Amino acid sequence: LVWTCAGQFPRPCANSEGLRTKECCPVWDGDGSPCGALSGHGFCTEVLVSDEPNGPQYPHSGIDDRERWPLAFFNRTCRCAGNYGGFDCGECRFGYWGPGCAQYRESVRRNIMTMSTAEQQKFISYLNLAKNTISRDYVVSTVTRAEMGENGENPMFSEINTYDLFVWIHYYVSRDTLLGGPGNVWRDIDFAHESAAFLPWHRVFLLHWENELRKLTGDFNFTIPYWDWRNAQSCEVCTDAL
Repeated sequence: LVWTCAGQFPRPCANSEGLRTKECCPVWDGDGSPCGALSGHGFCTEVLVSDEPNGPQYPHSGIDDRERWPLAFFNRTCRCAGNYGGFDCGECRFGYWGPGCAQYRESVRRNIMTMSTAEQQKFISYLNLAKNTISRDYVVSTVTRAEMGENGENPMFSEINTYDLFVWIHYYVSRDTLLGGPGNVWRDIDFAHESAAFLPWHRVFLLHWENELRKLTGDFNFTIPYWDWRNAQSCEVCTDAL
């Protein structure tokens, strides 16, 4: 789960060739090889997914693109070695930095109510930048896999900004199951919230978002702030400034 949820639809694979071959092993620009294999970053291999049965709240099989993700779209992807990460193994995995991704550094998230006005406004400016910048690395699907054609002859993907990419990811994992035909959906499951993956999925989701904001802004010390609402008597963050 943690391995596949960060992939989504990398731009180099969102085309007829990627859909036809069911392979998403992009070339890393650093050495010109798929998954940076020549530099020891990773290699192209079969995707491993769980064979555990669905819970009783989801009595379907083989009808939703999200089942046994990402096999409806890709069954071969990059598996990164060591501390490398990213869909082409051209980045460091979360928490690692520097040459060879050998340096480990913890990131501390701060309570937004303890941040200065300037720090709060920097965060807001980063969000505004993300809202107005097309994602360099990812696109989103606009139809189901079946609607793209048996051999991927009709790929249907769309540009999206870096902020809305994560709105879309959360929507995609949470939406109803499409059973075919107008209004024919299964509403009794939310893969992001009504499963054992609730906590780890959202942790990786935030790490992925944080990483994209760092790349976009060039501020690799940036961390997403939080609001501790446990004892709040009002919505302290519901202000014009925030």
